[in-house]
Amino acid sequence: MDLVAETERIATREDLANFVAALAAAAASSEVDEWENNNLPRFLDGLSGWLHGMEGYFINQGLNGPEQPSWKLVGEMLAAATLYE
Repeated sequence: MDLVAETERIATREDLANFVAALAAAAASSEVDEWENNNLPRFLDGLSGWLHGMEGYFINQGLNGPEQPSWKLVGEMLAAATLYE
């Protein structure tokens, strides 16, 4: 599953719920071997790290950080947690 491509499709709460379900299915399969953070403690640590560094992500992308997170941004946070250290 291409997580970045999948996050582009998230616009609604239902889209996010479907993304999380797909993420759970990937985590239960051999796809999880491709993740840097392939168990729950590492995933949550990656999520925490990304959230702490989120402002830098937006700066590096030449974007302003949002005032309020969108459903898509929540999906991007979860996708980033699979890799962020």
